[in-house]
Amino acid sequence: MSLKLGFGLVTAQVPVAATHTLVEEYADTLAMAQLVEEVDFDSIWVSEHHLAEDSYLPSALTLLAALGAVTKRVELGTGIVLAPFHDPVRFAEDAAVVDLISGGRLILGLAAGWRRREFDVFGIPFGERVSRTERLVDVCRRAWGPVSADDDFSQVTPKPVRAIPLMLGGTATAPIARAGRLGDGYIGSPQNDLAAFRAAVATFDQAAAEAGRDPATMSLATHVNAWVSDDGEISELVLDSMWNQIGSYARWHSVDKGLAAPGGDLPEMNMDRLRARTVSGTPEEVVEQLAPWVEEFAGREFHLIVRLHYPGMRQADATPAIRLFAQEVAPGLRAIIPVSFQAPDPGSGASS
Repeated sequence: MSLKLGFGLVTAQVPVAATHTLVEEYADTLAMAQLVEEVDFDSIWVSEHHLAEDSYLPSALTLLAALGAVTKRVELGTGIVLAPFHDPVRFAEDAAVVDLISGGRLILGLAAGWRRREFDVFGIPFGERVSRTERLVDVCRRAWGPVSADDDFSQVTPKPVRAIPLMLGGTATAPIARAGRLGDGYIGSPQNDLAAFRAAVATFDQAAAEAGRDPATMSLATHVNAWVSDDGEISELVLDSMWNQIGSYARWHSVDKGLAAPGGDLPEMNMDRLRARTVSGTPEEVVEQLAPWVEEFAGREFHLIVRLHYPGMRQADATPAIRLFAQEVAPGLRAIIPVSFQAPDPGSGASS
């Protein structure tokens, strides 16, 4: 069991007012993946949405295939894929190819989705999102498993390097419990709220135990917005970019509730909301803010996914924070994990 520090979510958004192109954004994304690996993050995570004015990444596995080709070590995760929009067999095939390209580094976070506009455009009834998610999980497991003469799904090829871990997400009780029953782990939403995540994990663990599974062996993940600088300050560029992310979600929720039409301007920046959603400060202050998360789940495989790049920023804008986090924050967080919980050195001869 171990702490794994992830980078993300990578969403390849380019706000309308940005001065760079989508081609440049994707080139920046590949370069950031190489930087993140160089400075010893454990993983990179992407996300999926559709119909966004800023071209929010719609094709998570396509981007992960590219990231797998330019990296060698970091795990590649989705946080999350919107399961109802994918044909299960085709998704199982595509995921296997990404896993093969990366040498067995893929982790799949899945969720049922919530934006009704996306369901409408895909022509999928909103009420089918749960059953479609469960079917995708079932088909993937069978497609990646041993071949059986009486199971057509098990004959799908190619097979991945390993049975790809499936982490299920959600914030309400029902999807969290579903993750405990069906998933290999639980991936939470970026609430920057340890009490809420602790309660979600308790629900997940209870459902897993009731299904005859051992929660202690199941992975956990959450992602947080963050910024770190030597003086603890956040520049206007970074603040504006953070609001591009937070404000986009706020606008989507308004559209979903019928309070606004698609498109239009973001809501006015709310600094209180932005600050509440963001871990920020000097390296020492960021360690202090994130330490309770690490301490809480020290006995589990815990992916703490940190966002240090926001819509509208270029790679060069994020690089100082990425390097500073890796050099001064990550060691402080890793030092919190008791030796008894740390994964053995592969070269030490210790058994796993």
